[in-house]
Amino acid sequence: MGKIYLTQTPSSILEKIESSKLRVFEAEEFKIANAQEVIYEAYIANEGEKIIALIGKIFNIEAQNALLKVLEEPPKGVEFLIFTSHKNALLPTIRSRMQVIDLQEKDPLTPLDLDLHHLSLKDVFHFLKSLDTLPRTQSQKVIQSLLKSIQESKIKLPQKELDYFNQALLANHHYEKIHITLLPLLLFFVERKK
Repeated sequence: MGKIYLTQTPSSILEKIESSKLRVFEAEEFKIANAQEVIYEAYIANEGEKIIALIGKIFNIEAQNALLKVLEEPPKGVEFLIFTSHKNALLPTIRSRMQVIDLQEKDPLTPLDLDLHHLSLKDVFHFLKSLDTLPRTQSQKVIQSLLKSIQESKIKLPQKELDYFNQALLANHHYEKIHITLLPLLLFFVERKK
C-alpha cells in the first residue's frame, strides 16, 4: 500500500530513502502529462524495489484519475509516495487506496469573532473586508475556524451545508479567493435567521 504524506517538507522523508531506489516527480500543479510520466516510470523494469514520489501542491482531477489504476495495483516492487500539504488536494478514491500520514504541525484553532446566531449582511461584509490583507496560506485556517465556531455555537448543519465546507477547502487549495469561498457559507447563516 502506498502512502500519502501531508507535509510542507517532503525532503525530510525523502532523504531517508536510498537514492538508487527513488524516482521523484515534482510539480506545483500535477497535470495529466506528469501523471503519464509517472505511469511510464512505474512500468519500466527494475531490479528490486522502486519508490516513486509524487510531490505537488495541486493534483488536478484528470491527473488523479489517470493515476488511479497504477496506485491501486502498482507493478511488482513499486511503492508510491504522494506528498501534499492538504488531503483535500486528492480525490477520496485515491485517499482510500493509500495510507494517509499527517505530519502537519497543528495550531490550535480559535473560533471566529462572529455571532452566527444573529449574523447580518453588514456583519458578513465587515468580516470579509477584514480578510483583505490575509495571506492565502492562512485562508484554510479561517475556513476551519468557521467550522469550530459552528461547533461551539452548537449549530447543527445539514449534510448539504457540510459539503460546502469540503468544497470551500478544495476551492481554497486551488487558490480561490477567500471572499468568494466564504461568502456562500456565511450567507447560509444570514438566511437561516429568517
